[in-house]
Amino acid sequence: MLTQAQTKFQPFDYLLWFYDGAYTTEFAQSYTPAGSFGDLFNQMGELGGCGSQYVAVKEYENEIKERISELGSEEGDKYASIKCMANVLSVHLAINDADMFGSMPYSEAVQLRYGGTTTPKYDTQEELFTEWLAELNEDINTFKTATDQIQAGKNDIVYGGDLTKWLKYANGLKLKIAVRLLHQNRAQALKIAEEVGASDDNVMSGLADDYIYNRGTESTDGNNGDYAYQTGNSVNLGASSKNVIDFMKKNEDPRMLVMFTKNSYNAEVIQAFFDAQANGDTRCAVPQYILDNVVDSVGTDGHRYFKGWKGQGEPWVRYYGIPIGINMNDSADYIGDYNYFVTTRWQVTVGDAAKTYRPYSTFNEELVRGRCDFTFPTKPGGRTIQDTEDQPWYGMTMSTAEMNLYLAEFKTLGANLPKPASDYFNMAVRASAQEYNRLAELNKIPYYSAAQCYEGLDDQPVTYGSSEINEMMTHSDYQLSGDKASDLEKIYIQMYLHFYYQPIDQFVTVRRTGIPKVGSKLIPWVQMKPSNEIPRRFYQTQPTDADKMKEQLEAAFQEQGFTFCDGTSPSTLNTERVWYDKGAPNFGEGPNY
Repeated sequence: MLTQAQTKFQPFDYLLWFYDGAYTTEFAQSYTPAGSFGDLFNQMGELGGCGSQYVAVKEYENEIKERISELGSEEGDKYASIKCMANVLSVHLAINDADMFGSMPYSEAVQLRYGGTTTPKYDTQEELFTEWLAELNEDINTFKTATDQIQAGKNDIVYGGDLTKWLKYANGLKLKIAVRLLHQNRAQALKIAEEVGASDDNVMSGLADDYIYNRGTESTDGNNGDYAYQTGNSVNLGASSKNVIDFMKKNEDPRMLVMFTKNSYNAEVIQAFFDAQANGDTRCAVPQYILDNVVDSVGTDGHRYFKGWKGQGEPWVRYYGIPIGINMNDSADYIGDYNYFVTTRWQVTVGDAAKTYRPYSTFNEELVRGRCDFTFPTKPGGRTIQDTEDQPWYGMTMSTAEMNLYLAEFKTLGANLPKPASDYFNMAVRASAQEYNRLAELNKIPYYSAAQCYEGLDDQPVTYGSSEINEMMTHSDYQLSGDKASDLEKIYIQMYLHFYYQPIDQFVTVRRTGIPKVGSKLIPWVQMKPSNEIPRRFYQTQPTDADKMKEQLEAAFQEQGFTFCDGTSPSTLNTERVWYDKGAPNFGEGPNY
């Protein structure tokens, strides 16, 4: 049952990426639609599974508890740690569920088969945090002190039953709750951080501690139940933000190489554009921002020839983002020589063969889905080079980077922790780079190795090592200076980057910190609409009389001061905040602690 709980642990299902994450990443300005933002970008359509993801794991946790109770205390006590492992997973999902909805059933939920009710009460978010912290403290105590335990071994598909790693995971969840408490109970939040940070035994410190997991090696049919490959359906959040790409490129952050895709403009493709232009095709053109990094020459035949790359060279010169803004596709600044939107100019035709090439970087689908086919860009009529092999998918939740970024934040805010904020920060940023590199290798994303870089395309692999990470850390934007305001922004920017493939956590970071902020020299916030017109939670519509939970839901909404609405009411979803979001800064305003 523990193994099954782990396979049901699914914070990154298809619906999250197709609906929920697609909304939050646009609200957070981490991705932009390929055709630019439209006027209605702040409105939502159908929602995904966020809000009830914990249920699938809670079912197994409760069944484990029931079976243990039937064994009697002496025999049942031997399984205490296994019960706690399942609880850690339940709490993790429940935190994200409450992030976007506030109050929710928990204490009485998923209990029907054990004599419970079909209409469980809604716990307030404050009650939920209290309950989760109590459960996690019990879990941690069990992991520390329980003796004569039945060993999970390989039935624990991530940690192999190692309780020292589960203890760190549980402490990571305590920090995840603590940062959410900062605007409501700062003293308690700091106390939690001090409890966790008091011992290195509580804190993840490398890849071996991270919860990086594959949910299974067997595939099942269906769009959403594809264990080995995560999802059968394609997902894509759009184009990368130019502000983010420019920041990471300036600071030589190698995570950029794997977090996003290379564009299509390799050496062979650029030469194909030059050849087409030499043959009289005036429609096609390489965007100027790409040409700025191209070394070329004109031959005796008058033709233009690609010779190499300027600047940072391959693979760095293959990454470009799209500017953030509304209806940028109507702006002459972005459809002329610096063309981000006119796709007909990206097409090359040779005889009957035509291909359209993408000049910007996008969401890297193979980091979230193992069943992807990738076609490497080549000239029209040229070779067809593809990667069609399905790969078991690996994802990451709680990690060394996340825990240490929280500790860096708390130290900067005044928590009594044993290390300087810079120590936690440096550990976190290095770990994040190592973690993304590991995910790239495990998921075998395009260009992850030299074997995937083909002769004549002038490609270089995107994975990296300690030298690239060391170079990244030399940049001042990746170093704390001791100035509180500056350091907090740097810490929150690193959270923003690290959570790129954990979209609910990324949105929560933006929501609670006001980072990115307007006018920043790091990653600036673009004021596309007034900040009170960007939703801060997900919506719920008025329940019908047939809904058994109507009474409970209406009471919960009244208690929270919420209005039933749909996704076309962004102002309502902004001003009516979940409990822990009350008092947090508006989008783009920066921290107000």
